[in-house]
Amino acid sequence: MSLPRRTAAAAVVLAVSAGCTPGNASTPTLSPSVAPSSSAAASPATPSATPSEHLDLFAPGAAPQLVSRLLTAAGASRAIMVTVTASDASVAVVRNGVAETWAWRAGRVQQVQSDINYVAQREFDPSDFRFDDLGALFRAAQAVSGSASGQSLQIVDYSAGLVSMSVSTNPETRPVFFNADGTLLPTLDFSSAWGLQQGYTDVVGARGTTTGLGFGSAIGVYLDSPQDAQGAFTRRQRSARTPVIVTTKTSTTRLAPFDPARVTPATVWAVLEALRSQDRFTLDMTWSCEVDDRAATGTPRMYFQVGDRSFVTDLSGAVLP
Repeated sequence: MSLPRRTAAAAVVLAVSAGCTPGNASTPTLSPSVAPSSSAAASPATPSATPSEHLDLFAPGAAPQLVSRLLTAAGASRAIMVTVTASDASVAVVRNGVAETWAWRAGRVQQVQSDINYVAQREFDPSDFRFDDLGALFRAAQAVSGSASGQSLQIVDYSAGLVSMSVSTNPETRPVFFNADGTLLPTLDFSSAWGLQQGYTDVVGARGTTTGLGFGSAIGVYLDSPQDAQGAFTRRQRSARTPVIVTTKTSTTRLAPFDPARVTPATVWAVLEALRSQDRFTLDMTWSCEVDDRAATGTPRMYFQVGDRSFVTDLSGAVLP
């Protein structure tokens, strides 16, 4: 699965950044354009523009400090979206159930016209994310994506309440995701024991019930929640280059729930390694393993597809007849 460059909310913020109409959030300081005289005393003074301020957002700590200023101006402590480039920044906040955007434009903090709609996106505290060294994040993203053109950092609810921090480019190459502590989200190799284990850890977390668990070179790792009365369930899926994505699915097939802790990625990898020792599996071969109780035996089984070969094993990896 590949992640689109923007969620619906992320795509909107680009329109805000590119086409918003600034509105002054504070009253400019008024000063007469000429010294008062007897002839000019009856005329109103002409206000001069408030001098713009220069900020170096690559200076250590400058980016989060500016975001904090924007939140203060908006009268909020949490945001639904944060965007920072080399020269400007914006935050989208929720006030009285409506999204507002405050931005740093032309050297000033100001509220800007926004097309962002609040549709229950998760609110978050930007201080929970490390972007104090914006230059370092941009350089790391360039090393991964191969481009530094129009770099933009976004923090946003990208999937069912999961908030991510990423750097994208314009023209688009690929978004590069970061953990909240500012470290790169690792790219996973699902033809390795480590990649399978990390993907499993990401999708399972503290969850103790599933009706389906999957591994594969193309699908990554996924975990299905138990179905509701209408047959709907959620799938948490970790692909190689993106964080966990949550999607809603429906199925008429009813599967019994089981504890995902009964399935170990090491066992899945051991089956593949055994095939590899027999020259029946290579690392570039397409493969998958789905774990569920489709046979209704009361115990889930592992259903493998390796190349053009299909077989079933128990949870220990022993091949079943």
